[in-house]
Amino acid sequence: MQAFLNIITITKDDLEGVAATILSTRNLRACPGVRQIIIDGSCDKVQEEVQALIIGEQNIDYLWKEPNGISHAFNQGVISSDCDWVWFLNGRDEAYPDLDAHFLLQILKVSQAEVIICELEYLQSRLSYRHPPLWALWPPLFWEPHPATLIKRSLFDRYGLYRQEFKIAMDGEIWVRLFSKDIVVDMLSMPITLFDQGGVSSNQPVKVHQEANKIIINNFELLFTIWLKQGFYLLQALKKYIMSKVCGEGSSK
Repeated sequence: MQAFLNIITITKDDLEGVAATILSTRNLRACPGVRQIIIDGSCDKVQEEVQALIIGEQNIDYLWKEPNGISHAFNQGVISSDCDWVWFLNGRDEAYPDLDAHFLLQILKVSQAEVIICELEYLQSRLSYRHPPLWALWPPLFWEPHPATLIKRSLFDRYGLYRQEFKIAMDGEIWVRLFSKDIVVDMLSMPITLFDQGGVSSNQPVKVHQEANKIIINNFELLFTIWLKQGFYLLQALKKYIMSKVCGEGSSK
């Protein structure tokens, strides 16, 4: 049976972390059409332990790939997937304990969106992440919760994979690239992920900011054009408001 949703999990030399991730997805993998793909870059000993771990688990595909960075591992997961939707849930991140798997899958089946951005809780503090207000959504460099976002697989065929020149902020780069296209994005204010705060992006803030600056420089013309369009829309709205006030006052006389 072809998968409807692939949960793509990348891991490297972290048996405990990937074990927690796999355990958290059992309810989802019990649903028809859901498969998890493990992209493992571990050493020989750990990869043997990971393979032993998934024996008896249903709907899991295991692939060992020579480690070549996070972007490369993400891309290997996409290439290996054959589904409508993908969800990147890395080792140590977990599916939210109270997540209703059938409800989530029903949303995916009826949604007209191509990206669905949900929310998360931080694993260590159990504090909740919330989406920013509408005015702060662009550009999508820092706020977009990658581990709580579901993406139509077909978008990668249309607009390309993760760019391997980015070692940490590859998600920010792809959001700028995708969200500047004519695609439908939904936001759901419900948590689907417990996010591990001990990951690479959390521990290297300087590197993240350096790559974010690179994204801005590489896409400056695009970002500036969209900024101008937003100003144009604001002026159009103001013009319509003034005209409606003038027409309203004229009709009342």
